[in-house]
Amino acid sequence: MKCKKCGEEIKTGNLYCSKCGTEVQMVSAYNVMEEEFLLDFQNEQMSAELQNRTDDHGTVIQKKNLYLTILVSLIGFILFLFLAFFLKIHLGNMKHAEIPDDQTRFVKLLSDFEDDSARELLESAITNDPEEEASYFWLAWLCGRQNDRKGQMDALQQILKLDKENVYACRKLIRVYVNAADFDGLYQFYDACAETKLSVLFSDYLVEVPDIQIPSSAVRAGDTLTILAKEGLNIYYTVDGSSPITNGTLYYAPIKLEAGELEIKAAACNENGYYSRVVSEHLTVQKRYQFGMPSVTPNSGEYLVPQTIYINVPEGCTAYYTWNGSNPTTASKKYNGRISMPEGNNVLSVILVDEYGNLSSVQRVNYIYMPQ
Repeated sequence: MKCKKCGEEIKTGNLYCSKCGTEVQMVSAYNVMEEEFLLDFQNEQMSAELQNRTDDHGTVIQKKNLYLTILVSLIGFILFLFLAFFLKIHLGNMKHAEIPDDQTRFVKLLSDFEDDSARELLESAITNDPEEEASYFWLAWLCGRQNDRKGQMDALQQILKLDKENVYACRKLIRVYVNAADFDGLYQFYDACAETKLSVLFSDYLVEVPDIQIPSSAVRAGDTLTILAKEGLNIYYTVDGSSPITNGTLYYAPIKLEAGELEIKAAACNENGYYSRVVSEHLTVQKRYQFGMPSVTPNSGEYLVPQTIYINVPEGCTAYYTWNGSNPTTASKKYNGRISMPEGNNVLSVILVDEYGNLSSVQRVNYIYMPQ
């Protein structure tokens, strides 16, 4: 049989074209039989109704019941034959030498909703012939009916191992990832198919990643962080390293940062609920101190005897000073616990610097020391 869309030869047992993914449309002879039977029955029913108008009431009911019984029996038989015919086509290559009526058993187990037993029979057939693609298709279908996502994915992946560019299996596996909101898995699958013709099947599901704007200078508590995305996309983010897809907060304004080590993660989401890859950035947010003036003793004044100068340095800070009137920096002389007062009229300038590089205001003290 050839595909009506692209002309590719359809493998026996396949429900789809492995080249273009078009489903195979089969018209069973049993459909025609069923239609003709129903038409004949309607004609007979109309004739019987005309004939029975002269019969007594009990006779009419008896004939109607007889026709109804015949109709139900024939329709049930036709549906069973149709299902058997359908499965025979798609499981025709299943080999199971020990039990010659596997297909009939499989049909009956499915019709009785004995899915576990049907699956065991199908897996046994796969063990006997692990290269039969159609068997994996039915296993994937059965796992889907049982809500066994892993089993369904494994079966679809086996199809792709046998036929690396199988369009139908690729499309189905994409939908399994999307329906489970497993977008990390979806992008891993896309990466595996990126160099094949199957890559075009992902176009409707791929979303452009957002851009986390990391400042080039030091970041301190109270600063904000901006995340950008393509117009029309929503952004979800976390700052604790968890998944923004499952735990994210909707981004609507720059994020005010708190001090600490942050793992920023973000993902964009389109109107269909499809997410982008997750992007992440590590960020160290420094504390922001609000310094007052450094405390220096003794106070400004005139001194006749030499004095030792002390600077009160808070924990986590370092003091720097100059004597020439310039503003001190971290390159200036570092305070080591005490300063000797020099002779003459001098101005001591002091700053504090915390462990994150925050600077206090400059404290200036004027000492006049004239020894006698």
